[in-house]
Amino acid sequence: MNNFPFTAIIGQESFKLALILNIIDPTLGGVLAVGDKGTGKTTLIRSLSDLMQKPFVNLPIGASEDRVLGHINLEKLINDKKEEVQSGLLSQAHQGFLYIDEINLLNDYLMDVLLDASATGCYHLEREGVSRKLDSRFCLIGSMNPEEGDLRPQLKDRFGLSVEVKTPTSLEERVQIVQNRLAFDDNPRTFSEGFDKKQKQLFAQILTAQEKLSGIELESDVMEYCSQLSLEHAVEGVRADILLIKTARAYVAFQKREKVTKDDVKAIQEFVLLHRKNQNPPNQEPPQTPPSPEEQKKEQQETLKEETPPAQFESVIPDESLTLNQSFKESSKQVIHQNGMKSSIDTRKTVGQYLATDNLEVIKKSKVEPTKKQVIFILDSSGSMIKGHVITYAKGAVQKMIEKYKSSDVQFSLISLYQNEAEILVQETSNVAFTIEKINHLKTGGKTNILAALKKTKRMLVGFDISETELVIISDGHFCAETALEDIISSYQFHCRKVDHLTLVDAESGVVRLGIMKELSNRLRGNYQKLSI
Repeated sequence: MNNFPFTAIIGQESFKLALILNIIDPTLGGVLAVGDKGTGKTTLIRSLSDLMQKPFVNLPIGASEDRVLGHINLEKLINDKKEEVQSGLLSQAHQGFLYIDEINLLNDYLMDVLLDASATGCYHLEREGVSRKLDSRFCLIGSMNPEEGDLRPQLKDRFGLSVEVKTPTSLEERVQIVQNRLAFDDNPRTFSEGFDKKQKQLFAQILTAQEKLSGIELESDVMEYCSQLSLEHAVEGVRADILLIKTARAYVAFQKREKVTKDDVKAIQEFVLLHRKNQNPPNQEPPQTPPSPEEQKKEQQETLKEETPPAQFESVIPDESLTLNQSFKESSKQVIHQNGMKSSIDTRKTVGQYLATDNLEVIKKSKVEPTKKQVIFILDSSGSMIKGHVITYAKGAVQKMIEKYKSSDVQFSLISLYQNEAEILVQETSNVAFTIEKINHLKTGGKTNILAALKKTKRMLVGFDISETELVIISDGHFCAETALEDIISSYQFHCRKVDHLTLVDAESGVVRLGIMKELSNRLRGNYQKLSI
């Protein structure tokens, strides 16, 4: 079956160019595509692999370790007494493309193996006394939607280039995409023949660029410019400096020129810096489109907020500590995975059982791994928490809990509720000092949007390899007037399904009390605690 012609694909020019540059210089380290679904990413990659006559492997998120890396053929081992390695997806992608959709949901172990293999061109398969070095040189391409969870910065940095993939907004472009797709589906051969000339021209252009790559000239002032860009964008390490130079060289070779200029670096700098930069360069604003009337109104409201800086309230450490759920605290530091465990066949025990009993029974091994625990704090710092300085006791209680568990394997995350918004201040860190610093500088005021916080919690639970999670909500329960209790319960049940334990800390004070936190605890079967004030 023919693939859709690469040169017939409309739009996504940045993604196309980034992929082509990786073919010209395979040491660039792959492409991370961030953005919308349904924009033809898989079609584009398949088309390019077909054009270059290279293997294409689509790695499913749920693939097992044996499926990805390979395994021993038990039938050959037992019947023929031969050790035969069954190749995995990594080996099958050798000299081709390895694509992972929703790569942010891939578990950390496989992610590390993929990135190492992509960088070194090989990997080691070790199974029950058998150790093999397998070639695996491929162009790694990952795509993700940041709304479903982000990649850790250190993993993003391992991708050479990154592009934003957006849904086309031009009416003419969308219509042309649909027309091309329908024409291809109706008669693939006839449609593809119409692009044969363009396909051959692009193929020849890429091969020529590969041959010219080593001869591209590079002046010292261009190298200095690359390093200056990295400094201006506050990029960590020097990987970006090297990649700016390499990517510019590949770009010049593709453009059929012989010398890299600063303009060439400018043309490709977003590929390298998009997922690495920590700030925009001085005296340079990021590109912006004119704001809509709604955005202007929101911007004016934000300006009014900033003109009246929120009051800062120092933490007051309470005498009594908040406590985590008992089962969370007492869970052992080691856990044997039962469901979805990272397991493989215990070949020696399986063969031993067969030789002893003449009965083949596959025996699996379980890997004992450290439990990764996370506590997510949702801390209400809205206007109602300011009354009586309740927020100071709430901050102090969280601080005391964090300090109490700092020597354990617990990682902390923090979501703040203020001005009818939910803001992630800390995400999965064991850095106690950093977390406490964020707590001490919480913004305060406005209404409490608990629904927004529960949505943010879901984002934090996706894509991270955590074995156990506790959610701690600290609030007086004075949520937005339009937020019904049933809406909160439904939102929690939908967004927080991966939460193992729930603790609700009631910070309500005064003579007249609504008792919402107590009611929530009863309905959600959470661990209810009263804030000591």
